[in-house]
Amino acid sequence: MSKTANAGGHEGSAPHLHRLVLFSDAVFAIAITLLAIEIHPPEHWTSIADLFGQMGHKLWAYAVSFAVIGVYWISHRRIFARLRTANGVLDVLNLVVLGLIGLLPLVTELLWEHGGAAAIVYLGLVTAIGFALAALWGYAAFAGELTGPVHRGEALFTLARVAIAPGLMCGLIFFALNHAWGLILLALALGAFIAGGRYMRRQAEQAVEIDQPEEASA
Repeated sequence: MSKTANAGGHEGSAPHLHRLVLFSDAVFAIAITLLAIEIHPPEHWTSIADLFGQMGHKLWAYAVSFAVIGVYWISHRRIFARLRTANGVLDVLNLVVLGLIGLLPLVTELLWEHGGAAAIVYLGLVTAIGFALAALWGYAAFAGELTGPVHRGEALFTLARVAIAPGLMCGLIFFALNHAWGLILLALALGAFIAGGRYMRRQAEQAVEIDQPEEASA
């Protein structure tokens, strides 16, 4: 355990991290639940087609927000899987992330009620969540030394991916709804992030393989 982590003032690494993960998972789950609770069927509808025609914009906004929360939950889980300890600064950064996640149901409702006018607010919130989660990872990996050994290139790629990927994807989704070739941009962006992630993982694995013989010879 690092000296920085010891200075954080907590009762123990494993219980601290476990409680952070449980609390965080609960907030993510409640946010997704609130997305569905806010969807109400219309008072009058004549057929299934009419029903989905009236609710289409709500279901679309729900699907996008569900995906956004899901992506951020996966990123959050992967970050915490890398942590070996936690401290007060990490607690505060995590609360900021969760506070922004909790606003997504509200902003999603604005999106389906006001459409394009609320899209900027929605994208702003999604981007803010990405920056907050990136700040959490950046502190844990670089400043707080709360993680195990992480290849620097992989850590930097994770920082960039967490910060910009969800906001970029949301923007491209909105763009693709109005421009068919926006789907091509969306596919290219997804491919770039997947390929970049695999490349960084390979680099990290190669770095570990190089370090192991050196440690053995020493």
